[in-house]
Amino acid sequence: MVPAFWSVEVLNSLLVGERRGRISPEQTQAFLGDLRALRATFDHASLEQVFGTIQTICRDHRLTPYDALYVELAMRSGCPLATLDQPQKDAATDLGIPCL
Repeated sequence: MVPAFWSVEVLNSLLVGERRGRISPEQTQAFLGDLRALRATFDHASLEQVFGTIQTICRDHRLTPYDALYVELAMRSGCPLATLDQPQKDAATDLGIPCL
């Protein structure tokens, strides 16, 4: 499960990679095709529903709102958190959320 804006985040990262000469437009298109094949489940909870929890996670664990949103989603959905970000992992561990 991923936040509703996940596709935009991924596209932004790929386009930054293109601008920096790390990947080609063709590689971006291929990667986006591979992502579509994954058929990710998108969370459609409104920000209003989760805003308070995100604020608390930010303050308690010194995360950005973007990072806290992923922690909140894992907590609410019961899914493990897939991240390489150590502060996110630490927050998830503190909250009893398994990490991949």
